[in-house]
Amino acid sequence: MKGTGCFFALLQALLLLAWARPCVAEVKLHSLPHQPRQGEAFLLQVLSDSPLGSVTGSWRNRTIHFFPGPDRRRFEAILGVDLAQAPGRSLVRVEIRTTGGDRRSLRTPLDVLPVDFPVQRLTLPRRMVTLSRKTLDRVMREKARVSRLFQDLDTKKRWGAGFMPPLQGAVLSPFGARRILNGEPRSPHSGVDLKASEGTPVRASSDGIVALVAEHYFAGKSVYLDHGGGIVSMYFHLSQVRVRQDDRIRKGEVIGLVGKTGRATGPHLHWGVRVAGSRVDPFSVVKIFREEALR
Repeated sequence: MKGTGCFFALLQALLLLAWARPCVAEVKLHSLPHQPRQGEAFLLQVLSDSPLGSVTGSWRNRTIHFFPGPDRRRFEAILGVDLAQAPGRSLVRVEIRTTGGDRRSLRTPLDVLPVDFPVQRLTLPRRMVTLSRKTLDRVMREKARVSRLFQDLDTKKRWGAGFMPPLQGAVLSPFGARRILNGEPRSPHSGVDLKASEGTPVRASSDGIVALVAEHYFAGKSVYLDHGGGIVSMYFHLSQVRVRQDDRIRKGEVIGLVGKTGRATGPHLHWGVRVAGSRVDPFSVVKIFREEALR
């Protein structure tokens, strides 16, 4: 009987020990799309079967800012592959802290696929291609101002119900097109040109704050919206701007009207998006949320 009592005491102790031990969360790392392409935005998700305390990460020497879901079982981040980033495999590093304070590390390879961007040959008046010293100085000042903007972004998430195109119009010039102007290679097209008549309303792609209103040599009248989390959308060649610096904007709100200001041969909208400075196809950001809604 004494031996039986010892056995049951030991069994009870083991059960209490098992009960006291915290459950180890099963955590998975998932990307959408699974293999992003050059110039494409993608969604990175950390999925857990129990709530997590915090999630941080890095990819290609860049910090990943994750945003928790309501129950903290899912953390998400939007990343971007710059159109000039070389294809190939790189490692995503994620650090997880559970609600109990335990820490875990995840490492997973991410393959970036190549894209055969189209070549677009354009013939423009010489004055629009060969810049004077005065004009070049202006362009460099404007470029420096925009570069500072991308270095001072809000990491707080501001978008709510995803992203949408700013207007309905055919694509005149696709993202990433390698442009040849008057026979000379130029920078690739870092946005998309959408066909629209002058005066067509241009709507905000998502919630955000007006980070910059400007009139630049190339872009004309422009609006830059900071959506938080390193995401900025841009709207160029406007005939009118309907917002002011630091305005809080809701998705779908009219921010300006289509025009042909700046270096434009006719009315259209240049729409661009950058994710942590990476130039991505704006339609790829819209696509992320459409596909996620179907999951």
